[in-house]
Amino acid sequence: GGAPACSPFAGAGMARFYSYNLAAGTTARLTSPAITFAGASYRVKFKMFRDNAYAGDADNVKLYYNTTGAAGGTLLGTVNRSRSLAPTETEDGWYSYSMDIPGTITGTGYIHFLGTSQYGNNIFIDEVTVEQIPAIDGELRLMNVNSYVPVGATTIAGSFKNSGSTPVTSFVANWQVDSGAIYSQTFSGLNIAAGQTYTFSQTDLWNASPGLYSLKLWVSNVNNNGNDGDANNNLITRSISVYSGTTSRFPLYEKFSSSTCGPCYSFNTNSFNNFLANHESEFAFISYQVNWPGSGDPYYTAEIGSRVGYYGISGAPTLLVDSKDGTNNEVTGAFNSSSELATKLTQAINVPAYFTIDASKTLNGNTMDVQVAVTPFVTGTYKLYAAVVEKNTYNNATTNGEVEFHNVMMKMMPDANGTTLSCQHDVTSVTNLQVDLSGTFIENLSDLEVVVFIQNPATKEIMQAKYASVEALATPNFDTVSKIKLYPNPSTGIVRIATDIPVDIQITDVTGKQILSLTQ
Repeated sequence: GGAPACSPFAGAGMARFYSYNLAAGTTARLTSPAITFAGASYRVKFKMFRDNAYAGDADNVKLYYNTTGAAGGTLLGTVNRSRSLAPTETEDGWYSYSMDIPGTITGTGYIHFLGTSQYGNNIFIDEVTVEQIPAIDGELRLMNVNSYVPVGATTIAGSFKNSGSTPVTSFVANWQVDSGAIYSQTFSGLNIAAGQTYTFSQTDLWNASPGLYSLKLWVSNVNNNGNDGDANNNLITRSISVYSGTTSRFPLYEKFSSSTCGPCYSFNTNSFNNFLANHESEFAFISYQVNWPGSGDPYYTAEIGSRVGYYGISGAPTLLVDSKDGTNNEVTGAFNSSSELATKLTQAINVPAYFTIDASKTLNGNTMDVQVAVTPFVTGTYKLYAAVVEKNTYNNATTNGEVEFHNVMMKMMPDANGTTLSCQHDVTSVTNLQVDLSGTFIENLSDLEVVVFIQNPATKEIMQAKYASVEALATPNFDTVSKIKLYPNPSTGIVRIATDIPVDIQITDVTGKQILSLTQ
């Protein structure tokens, strides 16, 4: 199974559908034990992880009720994995669903989920319950507030669902930030039928200031009746970052590929390499060469294995664009073409970023030193990662026909666990990293880049990326610096280099990408 990856909503386990069959779709079934129904109306409730890796894909679960443990029966409903089919679900994550079994049920019955994975992506469900439908049950279906909001007046909104059997004529919506004041508003004069939803917005606005907050939204006093039939579906709590500013985004592309993988050859040679040649200055790129199929790519490392496990990757090629799957066309399932990849790049660039990164690198012999200055516009805990990549490698060519590989990951700094950043908005922090590159697969020490990126450990969201620039006059041996002259300094645009020994000269742009290389 491929992206997405997530942790259980609660407890230690969850159900995962992850089979793959591009041509016709592959299904798998999860069936409950026998359930004794006592002559009442019943509802099945569950949670499903939804993401937007594909917009409108065919990955879904269908819920059935049957009087036997066999497949089929009464279809209660279908939920697609992609949240793009539900515009009110603004962010990737776990969402609650409930489906009613029609009529009054008596005797033994079963419920089962039928999972269809058209493109081999993981589908997760958790917290499955079967319960009688109460007469009055108001459910807070959604909190319609993003996890990142700007400074100033923020509207608190949500979606209320009548999960009871009788119409809802009124309810109270309440919200609270941290342990501050509670704001309550009564919505009356309603006629919300059983199973229907009602979207509401509070008139009391949150005057948000920069920082990290816990926002609670809950419903109460449905039909002026005090407690309703299910107190467990009334409250949603979300961590909200109020940002002090934004900046332009430099996306991160992470590709999982192998020189023994036939589909990798097709994707790289027909789509990705051409896209990379035309747009390489517009994003940061890391290629993780994986250890499958067969013996896999000989440049595989344990640190690559850590990134594979981190994302739950089990298929190659897989291309992640800021941690979201960008390998396949969401309609046809075919590999994205170069033009489709360019469209996704534009979409990624247009997402605001909440971090700036300034990074420089120095190579002294086999030792790489990197200094990273991070200025966050948000408060919270994030992870800083740095990866040494070689721009072009050739010696890992094996069986799939590829002879040249780009931005192959050689070493992570300090390792695949990254460095924890305790961020305070508008406060710059500096991190110094050093790694010995001896024993790696590097073919040419003068052909290295360092990709630096920031990731949200809770959501795996990529926040910002950058190439480390070459520190002025950095060379593999500092003893040679005294033999090189750079003038005039400062310069108005033209500089001259005088040296009595051969040197390699590299000029990079503001993103750290090399734009000129020559030998003097």
